[in-house]
Amino acid sequence: MPEHSAHLNADPEKVLAPLAALAEQNGFEVLRENGTCTSDAPLGYVKIIQETGGAGIVFGADTPAKLQSLKDLYAQRIANIGMLDAIDWETPEARIPLNQRITRVVSKEQISKNFMRVRLKGDFTAFTEEGAGLHFRLLFNQSGSARPSLDDRGITYWPGGPTNWHKPVYTVRAIGPDADWIDMDVVLHEGGRVTKWCGDVAAGTEIVVMGPNGGGIPIASWYGLIGDETALPVMMRIIEAAPAEASGQAFIFVRDWDDAQEIQTHSQIQVSWAQMYKDDPVEAAYMLQPKGDDYHVFFAAERRQASAAREVFRERDFAPRLCKSASYWTTK
Repeated sequence: MPEHSAHLNADPEKVLAPLAALAEQNGFEVLRENGTCTSDAPLGYVKIIQETGGAGIVFGADTPAKLQSLKDLYAQRIANIGMLDAIDWETPEARIPLNQRITRVVSKEQISKNFMRVRLKGDFTAFTEEGAGLHFRLLFNQSGSARPSLDDRGITYWPGGPTNWHKPVYTVRAIGPDADWIDMDVVLHEGGRVTKWCGDVAAGTEIVVMGPNGGGIPIASWYGLIGDETALPVMMRIIEAAPAEASGQAFIFVRDWDDAQEIQTHSQIQVSWAQMYKDDPVEAAYMLQPKGDDYHVFFAAERRQASAAREVFRERDFAPRLCKSASYWTTK
């Protein structure tokens, strides 16, 4: 398991107490035992070992990409409590962030009225590792061409500051057998920055991607999937990968019937197509009928719809660990 170490030159409680409180607030268990505090989370774990006059800090994760995301997350949290300068970090060998890679555009194809498929070429081996997420971010520097790099602490340095970067999230729609390319499907909409990029970009153009991020493909006996066009790529990946014996219901909302893509699956999941802005995805949440205790419920749409869907899941007593309601976009 990849790890990275640091040393705190201060009273451990000044860091440990606020970090532990935040972890517990987010629903993660914090274990204190024999002078050691360990917190586990989806990205990995953080272990703080109390020593005379300070503490050792160890970050660990399943993959280098997750380790980088974990370190960057905790560096920001430690900075927020004013303790970042009190930490000596192990100097990394790499200079490119472990969760980033330089890729090139291979091709683009408009596959329906509102979808463009873009193929990127690069080393996507990390996307095939066990536990790898289905998502990644495109990185657009809004005021220059300099790429992110690692500083002497192993933390990602963002030229111009993190807010200077546009980092939209996309789903790996398909990956090559040798993990040397991926496809992503972009929802086209007026005024969208990635929509404009799709229109202008040419084969050979470099683009930095960050990932993999998020969760992997869920495996269950029954699936309840609801989403609008922004969730179409991830829902199709889940349906196509579902076991042959799996059943379930999927409700996919698109702007135009032309965007209803063919889905290849061996499962028994029943797919229904509906229209955005005419039919209500939240109402579909009342139509889900999970079977047994081995199910996976997923909802993704506009922020207020996602919030309403969470209330429906609570109202219907769906197990929280088996449900996810995500906000993929928001109205202004």
